Amino acid sequence: MSFANRATIYICYGCYTNRKNGATIFNLNIDIEWRIKYFKLSSIQNNIHFHHKYRGENDTAANIDTGALPTRKANFSLEIQLNFSLAFNDLSSPQSLEFIKTLELQIETLCKEADPQTFKKVQVVKLSPGSVVAESVVEYIYPNNESQILFVNTLLDGRLTNILNDSKNLMKIAKAFNISEVQLNEITFQPPEIKNIIDIKPFVNCSHNTDYTPEIVNGKWQCAGPCKNNTDYCHQHGECYNDIKKGAICRCFESSLEQFYGPQCEVSRWGPGFYGALFGSLAVVLLLLIIIIIIAVILKKRHMGVWKRSNSYNRRLSDFEEDFFDFSDTGNHNLGLAGTYTTEQLQRNHS
Repeated sequence: MSFANRATIYICYGCYTNRKNGATIFNLNIDIEWRIKYFKLSSIQNNIHFHHKYRGENDTAANIDTGALPTRKANFSLEIQLNFSLAFNDLSSPQSLEFIKTLELQIETLCKEADPQTFKKVQVVKLSPGSVVAESVVEYIYPNNESQILFVNTLLDGRLTNILNDSKNLMKIAKAFNISEVQLNEITFQPPEIKNIIDIKPFVNCSHNTDYTPEIVNGKWQCAGPCKNNTDYCHQHGECYNDIKKGAICRCFESSLEQFYGPQCEVSRWGPGFYGALFGSLAVVLLLLIIIIIIAVILKKRHMGVWKRSNSYNRRLSDFEEDFFDFSDTGNHNLGLAGTYTTEQLQRNHS
């Protein structure tokens, strides 16, 4: 919200409108808080040039080496009511390849239904007599998620068993071979090699971004930027940004009073505003000193003038007293009383 007064525009960050009466309310604390944020943002934007295409978030997706990551495997066998052909002993024979292709197309759909997100592949590994017993191996990946790992290790086996043991699903396989019956002989899950999200750490890679490190965030591995784990990298004097090419970069704060600089904003210098305030203060102090000296001189002169007048008056009064009351005379005009007379003698004689 802003207020315009002639040529001055004031932006009010602490103003908001009351929905009930439409009155504008001002909150000083909010206004100051937003002005500080605006100051920091302006300082950051004007401080250095930053290539936004290289700017990385604090948390980015981690690269998981799924090729080396162990999988959750299950072995199962299906008994298919067909005459066993000697060609089935060689899995590379045309008859075996055609049979395996038909079967894998059916069981892949069923195995993927158990968990579409973690399903990797299913493969027929052996054909043996007894009608035709097809032994297969299905693999499920361990996802980068704690809850999904728990599902793969504890609930997947029950769901897959129910799907493969469902008569409707077995009938779909039978129809693919134009026979009347297919049954599940057994299903066995191998022990899990990944027990929790921590076991995936050796397969996590964050080298695609400079100085990023792997850490668990909300139950999954992510790559944390250097600024996230080193909050004091810029010494509280700047904003830290993740550069995926160079690592952590500081944008130092600056104002008219103080400016920070250096790779980690570890150095500071006074800004022009500080020197302006300093010299302005010194000028004010000097002016006050001059005024005090002038006042002191004026008061001293006035005091000296009063002292001189008072001293002159006292001298005149003393001279008058001496002249007026001095009756000493050696002449004959003493009314017949010869001698020297003083004021004290006259007073005694009079009394």
